[in-house]
Amino acid sequence: MTGVRRAELAEVLADLGRLIEALGDYRRDAVLTGGLVPFFYRRLPGFAAPAVPPLLTHDMDWTLPVDIGLRGSRSLAERLADSRFVVIRSTGSEPPVEWYQHERHGRDHLAPIYAEFLAPLVGSVRNRSGKPRTVQVVRAGIAVQALRYLDLLLDSPMRIDATVVAELNLRGRREILLPRPANYVFQKVLAGPERPRDKRDKDLAYIYEVALLTRDDWPGIAAALVRLRGRYPQRWVSRARQVLLRLFASVTSDGPVAVARQYRSLMPGGGAPSERAVHTVITGFLDAIGWLPTR
Repeated sequence: MTGVRRAELAEVLADLGRLIEALGDYRRDAVLTGGLVPFFYRRLPGFAAPAVPPLLTHDMDWTLPVDIGLRGSRSLAERLADSRFVVIRSTGSEPPVEWYQHERHGRDHLAPIYAEFLAPLVGSVRNRSGKPRTVQVVRAGIAVQALRYLDLLLDSPMRIDATVVAELNLRGRREILLPRPANYVFQKVLAGPERPRDKRDKDLAYIYEVALLTRDDWPGIAAALVRLRGRYPQRWVSRARQVLLRLFASVTSDGPVAVARQYRSLMPGGGAPSERAVHTVITGFLDAIGWLPTR
């Protein structure tokens, strides 16, 4: 499914609100990740209000530090269970991947709306015994998927009051962490080549959405990328730039085509941005951040 349609949005946000309440003290560490991030940007001052609707997701992903420990007297797994979130475990990996969904969705099968916890993969993909390190159990009591480049999302995240999204139905002020826009785009671009095609195409649409949302602050994005360049391997910057230049090289390149297709699926009645409109926005964005080739 390309995005969350308006009829489904209330249910997704209600579950997200329950999850934010359940996190408790772990909100100090968990960074909201994935397609819900641009939706929150839309509710914050300083971001533009684009004409296109948000391309949301049913996934409620959170990135945690790999060394996260207990916060208070309850593990994260216990807090989730206290709030009626049940765990669904994968087969085929040891430890298994864990997903969490509200108990009303049942306990036997993964529902369309679920939460997953992630952490940065640091070092080799395999341990000395040759076993994959892509699923790890953290001291907070849950198994997380460990993926490359997620450390970018944990780098100086924004702290916001989640009650800016009234549909979450939160019980008073609840601060959560969001990745900064430059970090979000940087991570999406780097992770893209390893993602399945459908998720990669959706990530390109999120990048386009963030470019629209930050249009009034593209110089700020450029400055943030300069700071990140000093803290992460130079090859990451070179790779991200090459990927975006290749995907959005022309109106008919994979990037504009994929983004326009995502919006047409979400907006069957018309009004979706054309490939040319997408290409124009991303080209302007790349020029503003200094990633277009010099002539």
